[in-house]
Amino acid sequence: MKPDNINQLLIRNLETKTLTYSSVILNKEKFMNFLNKIENLDNLNALKSKVIILKSIINSSKIDREGLINIDLNGDTVSLRKDILTSELNQILEAKTLQRAKYYTKRLKNGIKEVKTNKINDINLLRWKEYDEIITDSLWILDKRDSSGAHIAWYWGNFIPQIPHQIMLRYTKKRDWVLDTFVGSGTTLIECRRLGRNGVGIELNPDVVKKANELIKKEYNRYNIKTEIVTGDSRKIDIKEILSRYGIDKVQLLIMHPP
Repeated sequence: MKPDNINQLLIRNLETKTLTYSSVILNKEKFMNFLNKIENLDNLNALKSKVIILKSIINSSKIDREGLINIDLNGDTVSLRKDILTSELNQILEAKTLQRAKYYTKRLKNGIKEVKTNKINDINLLRWKEYDEIITDSLWILDKRDSSGAHIAWYWGNFIPQIPHQIMLRYTKKRDWVLDTFVGSGTTLIECRRLGRNGVGIELNPDVVKKANELIKKEYNRYNIKTEIVTGDSRKIDIKEILSRYGIDKVQLLIMHPP
């Protein structure tokens, strides 16, 4: 393809917007092979032509002649958010040099073939763009509190559910243990159930404990984790004894929100 033609096609392709945040299911082996072919090309225009073909397939499975698109997650497949994948491909198309285009291609490959997490959370660092749920701005400037499910904000000392939600996403993994020493209305333990973290709470007021337990039980325990509220003074209670009931001697996250 002539340089003028590839430039015109490139402009039209970059102007094409992805109108959906849906996912695309790809045959992992074939997709990786396709990316390998792209990375091995030694001509920038040829590389971009191949990326344009790939982007067209992603946006319209009807023209898939490579067998890249799967209809379900059976077998060796990978599910990617279509808008994020399109953005990655656009970055390759916008590269000014062959070296840079190959770098972006290799980065895309690594994000698909590897899962890179760390010791404190389940975030795949190679696909961080897909984590829209994690808020990077201040948690004190949210438009409104989360009032979904069991969150009804009945207790005067409660804090917005988004705070424990964000903290758990960033600093815990599934099935880790969370301790809330001022459990109040049960906000933290409700979020524990939603995110699959085990939670222990301490609350001084027996009436508040009863109400909080009622709300927590309303939240579906899809991950089959443990949530318990202990009635007592968090300044004096034997926390080690409480943890020993579950065969643990430490927690991964401590939340303290005194009234």
